[in-house]
Amino acid sequence: MRLLKTLVNLVVATLVGALGDKLFGAWGMVLGFIAGGLAAWWVARRMFDS
Repeated sequence: MRLLKTLVNLVVATLVGALGDKLFGAWGMVLGFIAGGLAAWWVARRMFDS
């Protein structure tokens, strides 16, 4: 289960980071990856803790 949470976290963070890169450049990628990591943590918590 822990590995699946980590995989979900990585995929969501990467997608949001790529979107931030397209919209705002390199700094957008960094901020998007951080924001994506937080969002992925929330999604994984909601999916697997219920």
